[in-house]
Order: sequence, then structure tokens, then C-alpha cells
Amino acid sequence: MSRFVFILARVFVGMDLKTSTALPLDQLPQRFIVVSNHQSLADIPAIVLALPCHDLKYTAKNELKYGIPTVSVSLRLGNHAFIDRHGSFHSTRRQLQKLLELPGEHICPVVFPEGTRSRTGEIGKFHEAGVRFLLENSDLPVVSVAVEGGYLISKFTDILFRLKNLKYKVKVLKAYPNVKGKHGIQTLLSEIRIDIEQQLKIWRE
Repeated sequence: MSRFVFILARVFVGMDLKTSTALPLDQLPQRFIVVSNHQSLADIPAIVLALPCHDLKYTAKNELKYGIPTVSVSLRLGNHAFIDRHGSFHSTRRQLQKLLELPGEHICPVVFPEGTRSRTGEIGKFHEAGVRFLLENSDLPVVSVAVEGGYLISKFTDILFRLKNLKYKVKVLKAYPNVKGKHGIQTLLSEIRIDIEQQLKIWRE
């Protein structure tokens, strides 16, 4: 379905998706946690296409469960986690634990630590709670991913008027070992943020 969405976008409005990687995909572990910046709903199918051999499971806000064509249905049927951003972290933990317990050799939870889309393309503050729970309750390593171009279509009206000839980019950056503890996780997220910022700078130059 992700591939179909981008094929339609390319055929009808000239939107182009380019995926790349800084490390061999066939050398990635079977399961890992994906940490990425977040610019638009299109990040979801775009990252799927950048990691075609893994079954990505997203943490999405409750508002996406219904009402968004294609995306809502895919999230519901795909056993993704729905987070109430205004609820308690206890309910969020249950959803994250569900992702860790899903059967399958290539199940990979995806976290957008900014917590919301960037409407300017600049990376927002990284919140550690979701990533910290996944790391401390599993032995999964982490893979960082950078996305660029989605902030230009962060609103529905942008899709109508700015989608034409949009260049959308996704790059798999680095793999990191699992770490535990507050300091280690904060350091990891800081390194990932720097990696993503540097990649965005390269693209924009």
C-alpha cells in the first residue's frame, strides 16, 4: 500500500520519493527500534519503503485512528500503537509493550521522539520517555532515519497546492547498540538528533 501511494503521487503530480542508506540493509539486525524526525503523515509510508524487509510498527496519536484516508485503515489493521498524548503514561506504556510483544522476526517499533510533526522542517525537542521504555524493556538496538520534504505538506491544504513536483527524501543513517539508564539514553538521543540535523543540512545545501 505504501508503494502504491507514492506511485500515484508520482504519476499524477510528479512527487518524487528517494530512499537511500548509509549502511547495508542486509546487514541490519532482524529487529530494532527506528528513531526518526517527523515532518508529515507521509513519513509513515516513506520509511516503510526505506526499510522494505522489516515490518515497521508505529506509535501514532489517537486522532489518526479514524478519518485519514488509507493511513487510518493501515494503522488499525497493522496492529500499530495508538497513543493518547493527553492521557497518562501508563496507557502509553501498555501500547508500547504491545509492540514489543508482537510475534514476528522482523517487527520493528518506530518512534518519532519529537512527538508531533515539524511544520517548519526544523527538528523539535526530543522526548525520551517512549524510546526509554522500549530500550529498557528489550534488548533491541536502534536505527536512526532522517526524512526531508514532508514539512512542505504538513497541512491538508499543502497537499492540495504544494504536492506537485515535491522531492521527498528518506535515508537510513546509523545503527546503535541497545543502551540502558537515563544518561545513556539521553546521550543516544542527542547523537541521533545531531546525525539527523547533519543529514538535513547536507540535503538543504
